[in-house]
Order: sequence, then C-alpha cells, then structure tokens
Amino acid sequence: MAKQKSTDGRARNLLATTQYSIDIVTAVLLLTGQITTTGIFFVPEGFYLGSTGPILGGVRSTGQSGSASVILDVVDVFAGLLLIMNALRVTGPYITSQRVFVVFSGPIFGIKQIVNVLEPEKGHESDALGLRDYIRDTMVNRIAKPL
Repeated sequence: MAKQKSTDGRARNLLATTQYSIDIVTAVLLLTGQITTTGIFFVPEGFYLGSTGPILGGVRSTGQSGSASVILDVVDVFAGLLLIMNALRVTGPYITSQRVFVVFSGPIFGIKQIVNVLEPEKGHESDALGLRDYIRDTMVNRIAKPL
C-alpha cells in the first residue's frame, strides 16, 4: 500500500511540474518577444488572453505607432510575470487553420475555475513548487534590479 502512495506522489509531482513548465515556457516566450498577446476571448465569467507569434504560425503583432507598440509590450511583460507568479495559468491551445494560440487566464481575469492538474500535497516540498519559486525569484529579481 505504501508503494502505491509513493507512486501517486511521483505522478502528482510530474504532472504539476509539467503544468508549471508550460506556464514558464509561455512566460519566457512572451518576455522574449517570440509570441505576443493578440486576442481576447470573452466568456460570461471573465476573459482569456490568446498569444501567438511566428513560432506558432502566427505573426508578431506590433503597434502602428510607437505608443501602441509599447502598450503591447507592457501587456506581454505583465502577462509573463503573472504566469511566473502563478496568478495566470495556461489553459490550452486554440488551433485555427493557419496558426495556434496559447490561451491563458486566471482569477485575476474573472476565471476562477482554472484547473490545477494536481496540487502538491500539503507539507511536502514538490519539484513543481521548487521550480516555480526558483524561476520566479530569478526572473523577478533580475527585472527588478536597476541596470
């Protein structure tokens, strides 16, 4: 019986780590400009953001003026940081005939029913939380430090 519990714990950590890794990869793609937020999907509860770029078959959206480009970049940085801080979660892909969007949302956008694949058991340090905390601390500290 103990072996079954140990196997379940490893499977939970693997799934949670995979989920956090997808969030982190999406955040890195947003922060490096490989994808950009290009769409909003409204639902009765709130909204989802969709991002795409050349890496996913879309185009890199840019503003027609300098200030519009800055606003798009600010939205991307804001979304990337929220993904790192676990305030937003990648909810899945949206696939069209010509491109793929990465869709994400969270309670901050009114969507409270974001499924966490599996939350780590209380009282145990998980690989997923360790990975998330390391990346969050590293990226937030580097961004927050003055040059």
